[in-house]
Amino acid sequence: MQQAGTLEQGVKKAGEILDAGLFWRGNLAHAVKRRDFKGTIWGVLSLSLLLFLYVWQHMQVVKLSYEVQGLKTEKQQLTNEYYYLKYKMYDVNSLTRVEKTAREQLGMVTPRTDQIVILDDSSIRYPRWFSFWSRTVSKADKP
Repeated sequence: MQQAGTLEQGVKKAGEILDAGLFWRGNLAHAVKRRDFKGTIWGVLSLSLLLFLYVWQHMQVVKLSYEVQGLKTEKQQLTNEYYYLKYKMYDVNSLTRVEKTAREQLGMVTPRTDQIVILDDSSIRYPRWFSFWSRTVSKADKP
């Protein structure tokens, strides 16, 4: 018997909860007569909040997409500038350009054979560590 009473109370409570949002169920005239706008206002506010969050999220995605596209364009421009400057550096440092600058701007000429001095390379001295290393390698090579 007590279970039947609690069941009836549960059904009654569920009916009251459903009647709290009469506007959402399509019974606008009845909601206006009872002045039952509390559930309706909360529903509209929550729906508005969800809609605002969805639109804000979408706008952030669009904004970030534009930023990414701008950065990709800037990267491409900087890459092009890098390769152009690298080309210019090779052009400026090329031997033909250096020789042309030396002849035209500095007035240099090719030396005559009597002006060339050839040095003996047998007197080249190596650092002490290099001689130690070469001796070690030569000993390791001998069986």
